[in-house]
Amino acid sequence: MLTLTPSQVRLGWAAANKAEAIRLVGQVMVESGFISPGYVDSMLQREQVSATFLGHGIAIPHGLPEARDLVLQTGVVVVQFPAGVVWSEDGHAHLVVGIAAKSDEHLQVLANLTGVLDDEVQAVALASTLSTADIIQALNAPVVEPDWESPVAPVLDGRSLQVLSPSPYGLHARPATVLVEVVRRFRADVTVHHEGRQANARSLLSLLRLGAGGGTTLTLTSAGDDADAVLLALRDAFEAGLGEGAPTASTPSPPATVVLDYEGTLVAGLSASPGIAAGPVWAFQRERLEVDEWAVDAAREHLLLEEALAGAAAELRQLHEGFLLKAGAQRAAIFKAHLELLDDPEMLSESHGLIDTGLSAGAAWRRVFENRAEALAGLDAPMLAARAADLRDVGRRVLRPLARVLEDEPTFPDHPVVLLAEDLAPSDTAKLDPAMVLGLCTAGGGTTSHTAIIARSLDLPAVVAVGPSVLDLRDGQHCILDGDAGVLVVGPSERDQTKAAHQRERIRTKREEQKLERYRPAITLDGKRVEVAANISEAEEARKAVDAGGEGVGLMRTEFLFLKRDDPPGEEEQFHAYRTMVQALNGLPLILRTLDIGGDKRVPYLSLPAEENPFLGVRGIRLCFEREDLFRTQLRAMLRASKEGPVRIMYPMVAMPEELAKASAITESVRREVGAEPVETGIMIEVPSAVMMAERLARDVSFFSIGTNDLTQYVLAMDRQHPVLAPQADGLHPAVLRMVDLTVKAARRAGIWVGACGGIAGDPSGAVVLSGLGVTELSVAIPSIPAVKALLRGISMADAEGVARLALECGNAAEVRGLVRGMLARKGAKA
Repeated sequence: MLTLTPSQVRLGWAAANKAEAIRLVGQVMVESGFISPGYVDSMLQREQVSATFLGHGIAIPHGLPEARDLVLQTGVVVVQFPAGVVWSEDGHAHLVVGIAAKSDEHLQVLANLTGVLDDEVQAVALASTLSTADIIQALNAPVVEPDWESPVAPVLDGRSLQVLSPSPYGLHARPATVLVEVVRRFRADVTVHHEGRQANARSLLSLLRLGAGGGTTLTLTSAGDDADAVLLALRDAFEAGLGEGAPTASTPSPPATVVLDYEGTLVAGLSASPGIAAGPVWAFQRERLEVDEWAVDAAREHLLLEEALAGAAAELRQLHEGFLLKAGAQRAAIFKAHLELLDDPEMLSESHGLIDTGLSAGAAWRRVFENRAEALAGLDAPMLAARAADLRDVGRRVLRPLARVLEDEPTFPDHPVVLLAEDLAPSDTAKLDPAMVLGLCTAGGGTTSHTAIIARSLDLPAVVAVGPSVLDLRDGQHCILDGDAGVLVVGPSERDQTKAAHQRERIRTKREEQKLERYRPAITLDGKRVEVAANISEAEEARKAVDAGGEGVGLMRTEFLFLKRDDPPGEEEQFHAYRTMVQALNGLPLILRTLDIGGDKRVPYLSLPAEENPFLGVRGIRLCFEREDLFRTQLRAMLRASKEGPVRIMYPMVAMPEELAKASAITESVRREVGAEPVETGIMIEVPSAVMMAERLARDVSFFSIGTNDLTQYVLAMDRQHPVLAPQADGLHPAVLRMVDLTVKAARRAGIWVGACGGIAGDPSGAVVLSGLGVTELSVAIPSIPAVKALLRGISMADAEGVARLALECGNAAEVRGLVRGMLARKGAKA
């Protein structure tokens, strides 16, 4: 029996429109562990198909049947909007019940809800109540069945039809809506009879009150001019399952999709790196805020606190407005909630009172918000405890102007941990000891963020974009990180831990099998070969790439030689590093990318000016032209190394033909100076202009290499490090795939080959789709090489090409991933 709890009810919220209200409700459902974030889009799509407004100020948004795999567990949440939200022509919604239906357990709550609708006075009271208990009591209390009377005139001519209620979930909101829509097309009245009760088939509310479970018998009777026609139409509708699939007398077998049956609390995010880890969590902290404990001028401290509060409020309002436009209400709502925390009268009163005792503004404010956050974090109710993270975030926002901000070296325990962080920058990797990190979990980021790249390169499971509440977990608290499913399991049960252990063993065995086959080429079942190379960032990794089965290096990021130093590397230092790699590869090709640094990386000796938008500024090949001295020195070292083995040179961030012409001319000039033989040169395809000019660019290069990470952010106009937008910056978005398709077609016409070295090349779905689009070389993180090769050996190129064609017609990345999973499941391949 499903029971509504206080953590699933929100009072006093506001929304500008129905879409914003649904996103807010969806946010609560995600935080409650009921749904994956993608289900919210399906809830919005449902509103385009059928209304979910019941009447008396109550609406019940829910997703479409095809999104049911995004439901993690059955549950309902209730969000109160006292001012009302325009829901439909029928009225305003004041009480919005979000439904995640994985079974029929929610039907009792809905039956109680429809009982509320019979009492307009109670419905109005719940719309404005200040007590969560009132709503819980109304929706959890058992329904007292009245003596029902038929809502329509009795049927005298015997027109009737017996059908089965849709399986497995019964006559809940979705199928009931379909039933109502069918009946409303006819001039007839239809009554649905179920276990001695009757419902008017024109009324969604009346049908929901039946509480008809899946597979139970319903009798439909009709009267009116179209009495016969409506029954025929209803027969067809029920045979089709009322949008739920064809009914049977028994519950059908569960779908082939993975079911998340963890008993602990699920915190849903995005899968950034596969694998599973279990152990204590540990927060990665870089910033430390120091405040003076005491102050002599209380009046000044009062003013400083008010100024800090006002500044934080202004920041939050700007963030809310900006994110509302860019990312929708679901992501922006957190800032609205934070604004409300700033207005807490008790916190303000207590802080000013502490200032009057002699404390500084910073010390007073810190004591108040940390005490409250600690109290919240200790509560048993997960939703209330999660608010501690919000309070700490608000608290630190106010505290920053009152404190000295210090950068600390992060400290780590003496045992392996699941690392928690807001996000990880490339510089953070130097601080990580892979032997002491079980996995990575971040509040922000996306599948192309630095954290994802770091995790894949270190072969660590990772989940990103789980939200700020994860940072409120106590250091040492035991969790399970499921990188395959994209969830963090908080408070796992013994059964969960046993399951995780079995899963880890299964993955270990699978990887051992793949490792044994790692030197076999990736030849598909129908005889097509895809080269699988490595992305590396250090000279020492070249040998590791070969040992992992890599067929060369598809991307060598030469930036490692230029970072974390006071002077640029000289020619000899670079030559030594490149020659070391050539020798380690022993005849396998090495693609050296020229310096790819911009204003987003701090390199003191380059004296790069701060830029409003460094991703649209002087970076990549543009910087090479600005510092031609560095460019020529690097080219000299590369071309000297080419005398030792097969070296290819690749230019980053080429946006137009004249840039390629200039880079080629400089390279040719240096080659003659060095006396090296001509080498193959190529360009990164990272910006839309390069795609659109690909046919022209292909005339002057030997190959293209698609950098899907940057291409994704430029095509979708989403910074892959943006705290809100990063989760949506998925390289499998059809818009990005169409860019890949255009690039490959242009390359084929010119007779050159195309590789891919971005994050999705090593993603199982990405490897399949890119290969199907005609990419012939995938350059991936070293640990991913055996798995990608094994995956491609298990499918045919015809399968990959077929799913790639369908992917180009999808609406979003989630649909593409679903297509690939379905194909692999049908073929029995393992991603």
